[in-house]
Amino acid sequence: MRDSRNQKSKRNLWIIPSFQGRIVSLILLLGFVCAAANGYLYYAYVDDSYDFILKYSSLSQELIDERHRDLLVFGVSLGLATLLMTLVIVALALVITHRAAESIDHIKRVIEEIRSGNVKERIHLKEKDEFHDLANSFNQMMDELQKH
Repeated sequence: MRDSRNQKSKRNLWIIPSFQGRIVSLILLLGFVCAAANGYLYYAYVDDSYDFILKYSSLSQELIDERHRDLLVFGVSLGLATLLMTLVIVALALVITHRAAESIDHIKRVIEEIRSGNVKERIHLKEKDEFHDLANSFNQMMDELQKH
């Protein structure tokens, strides 16, 4: 049973798609909202400030237009950097949810094995797993039930 779990986890990051999908989608949505708000607020504020400053400067129209292009490039770069960071965070969230989903899926399969009559089946998780205490409690409960 353990070998099939390891093979499944290596083949598929989406162990529990509904759980993982909700978390990744929420992070992705918030990232896009942040990128859009960041880009808009930055560009609107700085562009207005540039307009005011450059309007009263002695620079040629060509230099003023160049400053506006630079500002646009910087605003787009800022938005793209925000989106890139969002994608990095989404990748990390996928890895983290994969670890949690892997444990949950293993616990579920052990419970199904016990329900089908294999009462000697136990949950085996890594010691650093977030669900390790739950697994130990479940295994102790099953040991106590088997004694009686």
